[in-house]
Amino acid sequence: MKPIFKAHFLKILFIGSMVTWLSGCTEINKSEPAIYLIPEGYVGSLYIIFNAPNGEPPKYEGNSRVYKIPPSGVLVSQMDANEGWIESSQIQYFYVSDTGKRTPISEDSSLEDNDSPGKRTVYVGGLGQSGPIYGCTVINQNFTVGTDAEQTDRRNLYNIYDAIKLKNIDEKLFYNICQH
Repeated sequence: MKPIFKAHFLKILFIGSMVTWLSGCTEINKSEPAIYLIPEGYVGSLYIIFNAPNGEPPKYEGNSRVYKIPPSGVLVSQMDANEGWIESSQIQYFYVSDTGKRTPISEDSSLEDNDSPGKRTVYVGGLGQSGPIYGCTVINQNFTVGTDAEQTDRRNLYNIYDAIKLKNIDEKLFYNICQH
């Protein structure tokens, strides 16, 4: 082999090996499917607080996580955050009546069609950290439910601190959350 060809071959081999090695170091987590059960007629900000030892125990329907949001709009859960990639078809939102009847809610109010103006939708804000809440930083997911007008009306929106205070969320749910 000619020295120039040999150097070129070794360079390509080295770069290929590095790309293969680095791609093995990156892991794409896949989230579990999720079902969100929201009290019928609820409008405004919703929060799920994760990793709370005294929170609601994990619930599943098949392989889907179930988040049953209480009337306060703040669910404190023992579950870990559902981080990672997930297809939108694996996430379902429902209004739930007192009798348990589920009515689907679509995601993303920007997709509101002209045939059904004023339709309530879910706008997902995402996963983040907030704190201090009772002395701890908490992992939480937030989103809002309502029509476009309701989701921009400040009377329906509040941050996690106000949600916990205004909705009288029991401080005992947060005990030992710092150690988790």
